[in-house]
This record gives sequence, structure tokens and C-alpha cells, in this order.
Amino acid sequence: MKKKSRALSSVIRLRSPVPCQRGVVLIAVLWCCALIMWFAFQISAQVRLLGEDRLHAIRESHAFYLAIGGCYEALARMGQPPPLMMNQTSGLSWQPDGAPRIVEYQSGIAVVIIESEDLKINVNAVPDLQLRQVLQMAGADELSSEALADRILDFNHPGDFPRLHGMKKDGYIAAGLNYIPFDGPLTSLDQLLLVPGISQQLFYGYDQVTDEKMSELPEVLQDILIPAKNSLFSMLTLYGNNVSLPQSLDEQQESMLKSLVWKPGSIYRILSFGKSASGPPSVGIWLTVRFEGAGNKPYLILNRKVL
Repeated sequence: MKKKSRALSSVIRLRSPVPCQRGVVLIAVLWCCALIMWFAFQISAQVRLLGEDRLHAIRESHAFYLAIGGCYEALARMGQPPPLMMNQTSGLSWQPDGAPRIVEYQSGIAVVIIESEDLKINVNAVPDLQLRQVLQMAGADELSSEALADRILDFNHPGDFPRLHGMKKDGYIAAGLNYIPFDGPLTSLDQLLLVPGISQQLFYGYDQVTDEKMSELPEVLQDILIPAKNSLFSMLTLYGNNVSLPQSLDEQQESMLKSLVWKPGSIYRILSFGKSASGPPSVGIWLTVRFEGAGNKPYLILNRKVL
């Protein structure tokens, strides 16, 4: 009887878990719990990011249609006479003066800017010296403006030999670029971004201080990226015969007077930026329009692009 009790007690001792085994089981349980929590956090983060992406896409689509609405507002107001009184609000009569105008909708806003292309400098015809001045006004220093001017002229003018600081086919290949200069007139102004050294900031001037007109706008427009007045985008064009900046005060006043009225046959730039009431991002649309001045359709759209 004693032998049986001893054998039974030894079996019980063998079957009962030792402290070491209990620690292993506890660690395994904790590890499984941590793994489950990690998967839960990953899934929740992915769901949250997916929701933010969808919300961003919805706002962007909404802003795009608001920008389209701003374009139609501008097209409908082309040819309006200038205001009779100087203190008359610009919202009653739109002129191609470059002033930003706000169109309010129930679901958001559109900011519309209209400018005359005749007052801008034709990048396909501008001489070297004037092009350097434009580049310096856009923020380039004296040395870099010389190199950039030569590269632009090599890019949009035919010829096999580069200028002193320019680049032709061999220079683009040596720089590892998979395209070569067009050696012809630009067909779109933003093709300047293909020229080495022309950055987004230099072209659009987003990092520059806003001018007085833009600083007077409501705080809601702070998230809208509007090209600066002294950027390459704002100073250059592909249309017209203007190849120099106004030098004297009389030339500046003459340019100001030209921007106060619509002129049949002239080409205008319409920029419309839409922003949803629920927040950013904003979307911009760039139209190039010829004002016909008569007929059922007083305008002809020459170019359109989403910024």
C-alpha cells in the first residue's frame, strides 16, 4: 500500500508543471497578446489613412469643380465696361487688372485673377539682357541669371553650339537627363521647368512674400498657392510682341491703363483657384483666352491646364 502511494505521488509530481514551464507559458500568452494588439494598431492606422486619402480626394475633386465655376464667372464677365467711379467695388465690374476676386459658393470659394498677356514678356522672343533682368526679378542672382538665360535661349532657339553658359544636347546627356532641348519655340510656358536650374520656386514664386493685394485677402486664402507677381510664371508669356519690362514711369502708367479695359483681339490669362469649405487642398485652373468682343461667343479658349 505504501508502494502504491509513493508511485502515485511521483506520477502527480511529474504531471504538475514546474515553475520554469509556467514562465514560458506566461511569456507566450503575453507575446500573443502583444502581437494581436500590434495587428489591431496596424489595421486601425491603415483604415485611418485610407479614410484621410478618400477625404483628401473628395476635397480635391470638390475644389476642382469650384475652380471651374470661377472660370465660367470670368468668361461671363469678359468685356464688361470699367466702373464709372474709382471707388466702385471691383466685384461689380471685372477688368483684366490682375486683382484677385472672390466668388463665394455655399460649398466653398473660387479666387479668380485675370491678366492681359500683352503686358507680359514673350519668352520666345526676349533678348538675352531682358531675360536676365526677368530672372533676377524672379529671385535669381546675377551669376545664375546669366547661366539660366543662356540655357533658356539654347532650349527654345535652334542651333548646334551652346552659348557661353548654355547647354545643348551633349550637356543634357552628360547631366544624365533623358531629354534634349527642343531647339524651337516653347508651346507651353511651364516647359521652362525642363531647363536645368529652373525650379518650381523660381517659376511659380511660392516662397516669395505676397504682394499688398494678396495680403488684404481673408485668412481663408492662406492655403491657396497663387503664383507670385514677380515669378517667371507671372512675368512671361508665349503671346504678344512685348520683349522688355517697362522702364520709365510713363511706360508703367501706360501698362496700367491697358489693364483697366478689355481690348478685342487681345489675349488674356484667367487663373481660378477653388477651395472647399471643408478645407484644403486647393486646385487651380489656368486658361488662356482670346477676347473676340462680338458674336454669340465673345471668347476663344486657346489653352487650359490644371495647376
